[in-house]
Amino acid sequence: MHVLRRLLPLLILILPVFLLAAKPAPMAISIDALEGSAKLHAVIDRVVESQRAVRTLQADFVQLKQSELLLEAVESSGVFLFRAPNLVRWDYQQPDLMVVLFADDTVTTYHPQQGRAERLKVSGKQRRFVRVLAGTQPLDDLTSSFAVTLADPGGEEPYHLTLRPVTSMLKKRLRAVEIEVDRALFLPVAVEYKEADGDSTRYEFNNLVINSPIDDSQFHLDFGVGVRLQTLDASSSLG
Repeated sequence: MHVLRRLLPLLILILPVFLLAAKPAPMAISIDALEGSAKLHAVIDRVVESQRAVRTLQADFVQLKQSELLLEAVESSGVFLFRAPNLVRWDYQQPDLMVVLFADDTVTTYHPQQGRAERLKVSGKQRRFVRVLAGTQPLDDLTSSFAVTLADPGGEEPYHLTLRPVTSMLKKRLRAVEIEVDRALFLPVAVEYKEADGDSTRYEFNNLVINSPIDDSQFHLDFGVGVRLQTLDASSSLG
């Protein structure tokens, strides 16, 4: 399970994918007039409406990783692809080449410069766990696994959603997910994944292309000759 745990921060960017809106939110003024739980539920409803409109997404991303073991934050960047319901590909380009592919019941990491790859098969329970963390569960469904709060600093500042896990499985790995959502377009401008051990990973992304066709070949990896492939089956460990 250490492989799955290491991949979860890479997958969390799928959460803002489902928060993307394809057009400005017509209910922004009425939402801003609300308070407390009424405002939170109104924002969630608007986000869910946007979620269901997203079929594909392509974006450039920047990842900032902080850890007590690191002297300073480590920045990585690359290209992200998503196709509903559960096909995800990350192409890390800087500082090192790496591909992470999540498809159906398999998570694959490929390090082309090192000539090695890892392929992990997960169980149905684990797939749901990954989908919860990764955001492929609609935001309204996440309320059964997360306590969601809303902070509104006002002005032109983004809405700030904080998701805190309520289940023991999630609490072991995750302290919170914090999402900044543009108050006019309902677009996430940042998402930060805070692990239970104190490490954190922040994602910022731009150059979004929404609902443009993505070819099937983008979600298949051809390792070529000489690549060392390690296949692991964790599907029986958690049922």
